[in-house]
Amino acid sequence: MRILKLTFLLLLIISCKENKQEPKSELKTESKESKSITEQEQTKIEMDSIYKLYKKGEVEKYDWDLAFKKAENYQKVSESYSDKKKVPNDFLEFSQKFIFDPNFQKAHIDFDNLIAVVGACEETYVLKKNNWVYDDWNFINEIGIDEKWENTFNFSDNIFYSEYTLKEIGTLTMLGFEKINGEWNLTLYIQNDC
Repeated sequence: MRILKLTFLLLLIISCKENKQEPKSELKTESKESKSITEQEQTKIEMDSIYKLYKKGEVEKYDWDLAFKKAENYQKVSESYSDKKKVPNDFLEFSQKFIFDPNFQKAHIDFDNLIAVVGACEETYVLKKNNWVYDDWNFINEIGIDEKWENTFNFSDNIFYSEYTLKEIGTLTMLGFEKINGEWNLTLYIQNDC
């Protein structure tokens, strides 16, 4: 899903810079080529659907300080870790359901307290219940530090915060979860796709 979102944003940027011209359709004689076109068309349809959903939350101005302040508060709960083995077991179990089950994911987002914003260069989208798009990105697997990435997390008994930073670019994603009534819920989602 993350790749789909990034692909969507790339196509959005390209489409803003170029005049849209429909290519002339040609007859394809090989079934592999037809299948490829079908997959491309399906991807475009999915991306168009995501874009339409996001458009429901498009805003001209957004108080980014509000989002970053919440992230800063989550960071303060502990030192930063980059070893996946230190992720608390109850959160690890929760995250697998959250990642792989769309219904579970939506049921474990605290939309009343959620700060969710996607910055896409010249457009900003605030995500709410009516425009949330299921995200199957396995954010736990991405935790760690290597030559390109510095992906860390902070946690306490009732907060789990993770940050994904591309060293040459900066922080791309911030996720925050709170344990509410004994269950983990997403309460912070910041995506910088610019």
